[in-house]
Amino acid sequence: MRWSFLVGLLVLTANAGAQVCTFTTSPGALVFAPLDPSVATTQTAQVAATVRCTAGGSPTWQFSGANGSAPLRMKHATQNFFIPYTMQSLFISPGGGNQRYTLIATVLGQDYENALVGSYQDVVTVTIVP
Repeated sequence: MRWSFLVGLLVLTANAGAQVCTFTTSPGALVFAPLDPSVATTQTAQVAATVRCTAGGSPTWQFSGANGSAPLRMKHATQNFFIPYTMQSLFISPGGGNQRYTLIATVLGQDYENALVGSYQDVVTVTIVP
């Protein structure tokens, strides 16, 4: 049995005081490869994002999901069944005033080995706070 998973990203920007951060390259969808519960290994999906912050510094990342944020979780397409996952940002490098990051979503094998067959998804709001 295999499942397909999608974590869609909705991107917002935020500012605090004189500093403002904006996405110069917005992240797209994070798509996990089909998950096989007979193997049930931890899987990751990743997408690139580029951020520019005025007045230097690095942003703090906040992730909130349409199906819950503590933990983030994907919902089955037709049933009331959820699979938890985590999100993190990984700083890659500065680039001409831009900061490049990889956003990584992780689903643990133990969290989908007994999941209902079908498609799962979530919409994540990514907020960057300078």
